[in-house]
Amino acid sequence: YIGVLIDDLVTKGTLEPYRMFTSRAEHRLLFNHGSAESRLLAHTKRLGLVGSDRIARMEIKQATVNQWVEKLEKERSGGQLYADILRRSRKQVDFPEGLKQESASIQNEVFYRVVFRGYLEREEKLIQKMRHIDRIKVPEGINYDAVKGLRGESAEKLKRIEPRTLGQASRISGVNPADISILMVYLEARKVKEEPASKK
Repeated sequence: YIGVLIDDLVTKGTLEPYRMFTSRAEHRLLFNHGSAESRLLAHTKRLGLVGSDRIARMEIKQATVNQWVEKLEKERSGGQLYADILRRSRKQVDFPEGLKQESASIQNEVFYRVVFRGYLEREEKLIQKMRHIDRIKVPEGINYDAVKGLRGESAEKLKRIEPRTLGQASRISGVNPADISILMVYLEARKVKEEPASKK
């Protein structure tokens, strides 16, 4: 969230006392503290931020978590996948004995990745979808007030700034990721609607 705060102030600026809302953090389901080492491992190694011993421990932890997640998604207990049991009960007491012997940090990260797998996969897909938003053009003259689901605050700012791409729109202060998703759907629907007309 410190990264979100810095990004807000540097790229969006502020005209009033700043408050950081966690809802402003894109893909915040992926921000659980237990995965921080894993998510930042490549950067940590590249920049030499910690010693080789710490790097080795981080790599071992990452590999162990990945192995357990894969194992729980494949192995069964009483005819059911361990992963499905955990998603239903949401209790770590249902871990297989071997996993119960691992450190608390490994157990917690495995639990998070397995139980919230569906949500995390959806976030990853959204990241892939949003990766190319800077290439998506926003036509001039859009009536933002007519875009269903778009918040009034966002519509006002989009009308005032008139972004040329979705990427620019996403960097406007007060326009959140949900607004961008709604705008993306609107532009796709508009494009589909205009294509048959252009072929006539």
